[in-house]
Amino acid sequence: MSEFTKEQVDKMIADAIAEKTKGLFTEDELNRRVTSEVDRRVETGIQKGLETQRKKWEEEFSRKAQMTAEEIAQKEIEERTKELSAREKEIKRKANSLQARELLATAGVPKEHYENLLNPLISDDEDSTKVNVESLIKTYSQTRSELEAKIRAELQNVPAPQVGDGVKVVTKDSFDKMNYSEKLAFKQSNPEKYAQFMK
Repeated sequence: MSEFTKEQVDKMIADAIAEKTKGLFTEDELNRRVTSEVDRRVETGIQKGLETQRKKWEEEFSRKAQMTAEEIAQKEIEERTKELSAREKEIKRKANSLQARELLATAGVPKEHYENLLNPLISDDEDSTKVNVESLIKTYSQTRSELEAKIRAELQNVPAPQVGDGVKVVTKDSFDKMNYSEKLAFKQSNPEKYAQFMK
């Protein structure tokens, strides 16, 4: 068995590669063919799109050609009526939004409390918008009143603070609960406050 030289091995490998790749494309040829195919498909797509659009235009033109001048005018009137109706709804919605904001501000609802809720409340119908806003105002007012009443009730249970020497601070509320002798003693010890509470 004879040994091959490095040059002979390289030539055999090159011959084998050439034999196996016979009929295959080089990278440049492959890129050219891919680009050519992509261009052909894009051009075909554009042509099909243009053909489809041309057919739509022809159909529209033939439809309009068959329509009388009166029908064309009627169709234009309908389209403009739809546009005006949409604009009118938008204007009503904006006007209702302004009215809703005014109602909420007048009712004393802080802007940060209603701003996020405003969109679902407003419609292009003035009456339904007003009902929605009044419902929100009612709910806000009830909740606020309930919270204030609860806080007042809890504050009444808080003991009066004591001054440094252990004497309780007298408030108007605690003064009103005093009996006659306590009020007389308070008058002697604190005549200015007594006069203020008696007003």
